[in-house]
Amino acid sequence: MKGMSHLKLTLFNHKENLKNTLLFILLFLWGVSGHATTNVGTAGAQFLKIGPGARVDSLGGAFGALADDVTSIYWNPAGISQLEKTSFSDTHTVWLADVRYNYLAFATPIKNIGTLGASVTFLNVPDTEITTLAKPDGTGLWYSAWDTAVSLAYARQLYEQESGVKLSVGINAKYIHQQIHRESAKGVAIDVGTLYHTGWRSLRIGMCFSNFGPEMRFGGPDLESGTEVAGDPRIGSYRPFPDTTNPARKAELETIEFPLPSNFRLGLAYDMIDSGSNLLTLALDANHPNDNSERLNIGMEYWYRKMAAIRGGYKFRLGEDRADDEEGLTLGLGIHLNLGRRILSLDYAYADFGRLQQVHRVSLGLQF
Repeated sequence: MKGMSHLKLTLFNHKENLKNTLLFILLFLWGVSGHATTNVGTAGAQFLKIGPGARVDSLGGAFGALADDVTSIYWNPAGISQLEKTSFSDTHTVWLADVRYNYLAFATPIKNIGTLGASVTFLNVPDTEITTLAKPDGTGLWYSAWDTAVSLAYARQLYEQESGVKLSVGINAKYIHQQIHRESAKGVAIDVGTLYHTGWRSLRIGMCFSNFGPEMRFGGPDLESGTEVAGDPRIGSYRPFPDTTNPARKAELETIEFPLPSNFRLGLAYDMIDSGSNLLTLALDANHPNDNSERLNIGMEYWYRKMAAIRGGYKFRLGEDRADDEEGLTLGLGIHLNLGRRILSLDYAYADFGRLQQVHRVSLGLQF
């Protein structure tokens, strides 16, 4: 009788896991509806949409449910709960139009508390010569522009069952700063994510809502006009009626507020082959941004003895503007070197941007 009761309980648990899995899949399919609208150009702080990690980029950005390295701080903060060692990552990207993008991330697990992480994002463009209507060919003066974001993350595994069911949650709070010459904008935002191991084979489901925060606005001294003093210069200092002279006054251009580029990500990950020496993982992410149509990202990663990896991915834009999308194929390689108790990782990614040519990424990681 005890055996029968145990069998019934096991079947019940599997049914519950299957029901939850089907529910998440239905949400996944709902999130990638092809009848999408586009709001291109309605959000600012676009540098927040450049994802870090050469590994993730070579997977086509499909990482919401995989989320097993320190760059998960960006993709799904709940994922850093899977880290077993203190981890560090540095990503350098030669972005479009000679823009340079760098991302540093650090996370460490703390027993009985959770996993703490931090990241710094920095993007800068080449110095540009200032032009005016009077001097359209250049004034001899130059200006610079750069963006940065600093974040703190926390993740914790809420529970784990013998059947393999796990649930983790994570949050990432960030401070955002943008600078163009002497004008700047500041803001704050949070990312909230969950990661669910279904217990059915190796299926994982991840969800993350990114860049939720108040709108930002640019301000600075160059938006102010010069001082104007009323009076006719032809009469010099003569003021027959001084009480009617207007005082000095200033004018300032008003800039409009802009929302942050928020995004809802729903991902699936599944190990198609896991035979010890060989690991082949398929990952899918559906993205619903507030300033564009939906995107479906697909990636595949093959590991040989957890030492060398080959990766590939593709980014599909859904909706009516998919024919004009420049993003598509991504490829990459990775290697892990065991240095005693430390693991050194090196990853490379190539992304095809069509008429905008290619983007190359290199990431260096360390676990200790």
